[in-house]
Amino acid sequence: MAGDDAVDENELVLCCALCCVNLGWYFTNDCCGCSGKAGLCCLNCEVCCKPGAPCLPCCCCGPNIECDGCSLCNAQGQCCCCVGSAAFPCNDEVPCILTIAGWTMFPRCKCNAPMKEIMRR
Repeated sequence: MAGDDAVDENELVLCCALCCVNLGWYFTNDCCGCSGKAGLCCLNCEVCCKPGAPCLPCCCCGPNIECDGCSLCNAQGQCCCCVGSAAFPCNDEVPCILTIAGWTMFPRCKCNAPMKEIMRR
């Protein structure tokens, strides 16, 4: 996991994305379990039921204050290897990307590549 986040977006392989909304596969050792977060401005509500995940205030759920790149609203849900994310406006976790059936056309042409290759992180 990257930092205190339950999903390392750099390892996410996108199957479809349109601007600030994406759906992808998360094939990592820590993909077992479920996690989610939804937020407005810097206030997030998070849920995480994954082995080795950071502890939240109320066991597996709770509020969290996190500056995520000045998005007005954001959401992310993960169940095993499937991850859906959205943010308005786009931010570092959910950048502006165009992907259809695993083929990313913007910002870089790649096929079934993790986000770290698409965004060159």
